[in-house]
Amino acid sequence: MKLTEDIAKDLMRRLRLPVPEGTAANDSVEAGALAIKLGGKVAIKALLPTGRRGKSGLVRLVDASNAETAAAEMLGRETDLGYVDRIYVEKGAQIAQELYLAFSFSDRQPMLTVSTAGGVEIEQVHATSPEQIVTISIDPLKGLRPWEAIDLWSQAGLKGRPLAQVGRLTARLWQAFVALDAEMIEINPLVIEADGNLSMVGTMIEIDDAAVGRHPELADMPSGQSANPRERLVEEANSAHPGGDARYVELDGDIGLLVAGGGAGLLQHDMIVDLGGRPANHSDISPAPGTVKTEAVLDAVFSNPRSRSLLIGYNHLQMAPVDRVVEALANSIERANIDTATFPIILRLFGPREAEARALAEKIGGLTYLPSGTSLAEGAKAIVEATRKVRAAQSEGATAL
Repeated sequence: MKLTEDIAKDLMRRLRLPVPEGTAANDSVEAGALAIKLGGKVAIKALLPTGRRGKSGLVRLVDASNAETAAAEMLGRETDLGYVDRIYVEKGAQIAQELYLAFSFSDRQPMLTVSTAGGVEIEQVHATSPEQIVTISIDPLKGLRPWEAIDLWSQAGLKGRPLAQVGRLTARLWQAFVALDAEMIEINPLVIEADGNLSMVGTMIEIDDAAVGRHPELADMPSGQSANPRERLVEEANSAHPGGDARYVELDGDIGLLVAGGGAGLLQHDMIVDLGGRPANHSDISPAPGTVKTEAVLDAVFSNPRSRSLLIGYNHLQMAPVDRVVEALANSIERANIDTATFPIILRLFGPREAEARALAEKIGGLTYLPSGTSLAEGAKAIVEATRKVRAAQSEGATAL
């Protein structure tokens, strides 16, 4: 469960950790009113459960009087990081120095990574000056003690009066990492302000899904709160209808996927990537009555503005009546008004009632239903090639204009 920044910072406030004053807003007028109340410089942030928003123009520092305009420019945008439907308005910090701090996991142990070169260019720091980033493993039985954190920051090059203060805060954040059953806590930037106080200006938290029941403050929060509208569409279908769940996780590519079979679905995904394709989503569907959940995934694929194509990939082992999948496809195509001549749809769909599925696909028209016996690799190759042709055609059309 990736938390949006408003929820992450509310958790930090409950633990009495230093975060700037801030509130979420659902529209630009509300954002403007909140900014005027805070006064001075304010940060306007798109509420997306991801980092690196600053590099995508989704974090802006503006005067309070300009906050409504800045929020309006972000809201309703479909970005590479997701759809922006909420804004976080935060009091601007008086930054003297930016640090970086992250708790995460290796294969076996928790890890702490720190750097005195925090901010939006931390990846560049890692690439060009790796000596500025220090990482240690933490013994989960012993934990992280304040003097150990102070020593680590000293190794990273932090000096002077802030050293002890930052070390003590780091030890407290370790306690928060454990208490929240977190898989990751990233503070970027951790700011030393002009007055010497610390402020966790950028805060990201990922919680172990299996631990949500241990946290009453999170138990009523659906994971959809940190999802985009299409992911929420699928989650709502799961909640409203019986049977196995449909899973849809959006990515930043352009090849839509409706793949099933767990490992087979992952394998198809990886094959597409190896061939140079870029999946727009990952999906999986467990057996469920009716077509509602399948249609929810297809509706999500078709309404994703980045999607240019679709691969439907099932195996005989799913033992699903595959004509129901094509039935769901027909309904979703009609609802989304998809032109199959310009949006390639390839079916590698084998199993019970395959003859009926192929007959229905013929009625839809414009689909490529691969022959029985076509391998996973051949299906992946077919969708990657079809998508490249669509990209090329769209590029030529844009050039002609």
